[in-house]
Amino acid sequence: MAVDKNLTDSILGTFRNMYNELCEKNASGESFETVRTSLERMEQLANEMNDFTAYSAKLTTEGLFMKFSTAYGECLSNMAKKDYASDTGDEKLMAQTVKAYEDAIKQLEGKPDADKLIPPLKKVIELASSDITYPVFLRICEEKGLNKSLEGSIVAREGILKDIDFAVKFFRPVEEKMHKETLKIFDNLASKAHFGVPDSLEFELARNKVEWKYAPEIEKWDSIIKHWEILFELIYDWIDSYCDFAPYDDRWIDGRGMTYTLRNIKRTKECNPGFFKVREKMLFEYFGIKWDDIFSHETYLNEMRAKRIWYSDEVIELLKIIYPYCKPFSNPSDEYINIAKQIHREKRFKRTDT
Repeated sequence: MAVDKNLTDSILGTFRNMYNELCEKNASGESFETVRTSLERMEQLANEMNDFTAYSAKLTTEGLFMKFSTAYGECLSNMAKKDYASDTGDEKLMAQTVKAYEDAIKQLEGKPDADKLIPPLKKVIELASSDITYPVFLRICEEKGLNKSLEGSIVAREGILKDIDFAVKFFRPVEEKMHKETLKIFDNLASKAHFGVPDSLEFELARNKVEWKYAPEIEKWDSIIKHWEILFELIYDWIDSYCDFAPYDDRWIDGRGMTYTLRNIKRTKECNPGFFKVREKMLFEYFGIKWDDIFSHETYLNEMRAKRIWYSDEVIELLKIIYPYCKPFSNPSDEYINIAKQIHREKRFKRTDT
């Protein structure tokens, strides 16, 4: 299953346009091949992965944004040099360079962070439009790092803002905090850099440091959710295994016949309370969270706001009630079994707002 196309298009659209522009100009050579293979890798990952956050992180760790942008700039420069070798002259070279930066500005217009990204590009155009020769322009760009404006401005900060936006939309608070810290670092480096463009290596090292810092917290958050989700599943299946619909439920049906189906039901009745107690103990020993603590814990409240909890409120309340009975060598009362039957019969077991 691929990453949501609407999400990937928002990132890859700019790169596709830049690649098509080079194709229209009949670009070739090693730098053009790097542009092509970088974009193909981005597309490949989009098709192979199904989680956008993981996809965005993969693009960063493989340095695909930077590879593409650097190669794109080199490709334009090489094309300009070829024109120069064909006796086009400095004036045409300068005009082509200005056009490349103007095209970059057009691609950024209307984007959420255009006001941050466009000014450095305009400063390069101002320099190119001043009364200097093309060789002098190239030397100044190299000395002052102006050539990095096209390399880093197009996608870097806008990409971070998208990461924050997605973390907010998908209710991932730890990732949101991480990306906001990354944005703060980017802006701090930009404020000290020539023309507001941070050094790409310095920023990537800082970004990696932030990601490593938050990795344990993200893993802990997800692990807590996984633990209490398993608890919910164990106790929910346990109470349902006592209901008369159990032999016809996919959770227990065995294609070999009713004898095996009833054996599956018996296993759930007898084993789930033990499994539940082991998992409950692990949740407390690892994270200091008891059963009653789950329902006020930040992970549970966040998943509830995100509408990612499958069970209805009515089922959750039933699980709380039968919790004291879910232990080895214990059975739920007929009263609670009848409640579970009614919930299932009226299909009230699943949340309707998910």
